[in-house]
Amino acid sequence: MITFDPMRITRRRALSGIAAGGAALALARSPLRAAQSKDPLPRTRDYVVALVRAHPAVDPRSRPVQKIEPAIPPPDPKSSPDNALVFDHFVGDLHLRYVFEDPSFMLALRMRDLKRLGVTRDELPTLVVSNYRRLYPKVGVAWPERWLGVLTNGGELEPCTLLDGAFWQNQQKAFGGDLIAAVPSANEVYFTPREPKQNIELLKHLAILHYEKAGKRAVSRTVFAWRFFRWEVLA
Repeated sequence: MITFDPMRITRRRALSGIAAGGAALALARSPLRAAQSKDPLPRTRDYVVALVRAHPAVDPRSRPVQKIEPAIPPPDPKSSPDNALVFDHFVGDLHLRYVFEDPSFMLALRMRDLKRLGVTRDELPTLVVSNYRRLYPKVGVAWPERWLGVLTNGGELEPCTLLDGAFWQNQQKAFGGDLIAAVPSANEVYFTPREPKQNIELLKHLAILHYEKAGKRAVSRTVFAWRFFRWEVLA
């Protein structure tokens, strides 16, 4: 027997509207970096942040639970180990590319910088969260629908918020249950309660739509669940 669910239809219509207006929503956000001085920022530990990106060739199911650990690059005989970029696996197809924040151009963090700054590899995730909170104090949440949140005012570093466990614990407490999130592009993070179950399907649909529209700024089609103070691959 086929049942009629008006709430499901309403959410689908809302989702279609959000997908159609995704570009306008992104443009409405004013990344703080655009308003900052164009003078280069110091290459110090106070400006180490992370770009959350994904590799399309990585199966998200190969790393189903969040575990931040070094991504070992293939050896380059033309370059020294000190010159290697600093990448970490994160969860699913997501990884962390550590960089120095700058209003004009983000410079990649290299192994030699860790030595220069006296920073250990294990310190990086905590350092990134601390710096991100300080550099982007106005990061907030907009609600295009009462059941769907989207991060704002963080520019291309908005996905950094995925590393901020306290933030997601607060959101989970506000929802009164588990939540799910998607990062379809470099400056889009959507999240919603895990229940009802149709939210998983709706968020997955939204992630795919925005991923396909993002072009070179695309990140991931994956839906992640926040449980037990960590992210897990859900869909």
